[in-house]
Amino acid sequence: MGGLFSRWRVRYFSLQLVLESNIKEIQALEEFREKNQRLQKLWVGRLILYSSVLYLFTCLIVYLWYLPDEFTARLAMTLPFFAFPLIIWSIRTVLIFFFSKRTERNSKFNSNF
Repeated sequence: MGGLFSRWRVRYFSLQLVLESNIKEIQALEEFREKNQRLQKLWVGRLILYSSVLYLFTCLIVYLWYLPDEFTARLAMTLPFFAFPLIIWSIRTVLIFFFSKRTERNSKFNSNF
């Protein structure tokens, strides 16, 4: 009878250790996810801010100094200004994809469940 209780007690302690290690792992994953989300917001925010300032500054300079008089030349000069927001949007999408894959990869790599 004593052997039965001692086996149960060893299992209980080993189960407790496994649960504690799982809790620590979950906490580490949550901390990484929160850090990754903060970095994502920081990078995307900086991208939007810097690209907006650059876009407005460049539009102002082109409008004041370099805009030609002919319509076709004006159209050719303004085409990059229509493409720039699409480029920034695609870079933003790539950044979001990169950070989500990074979080997903880390959670798959560290999980033993």
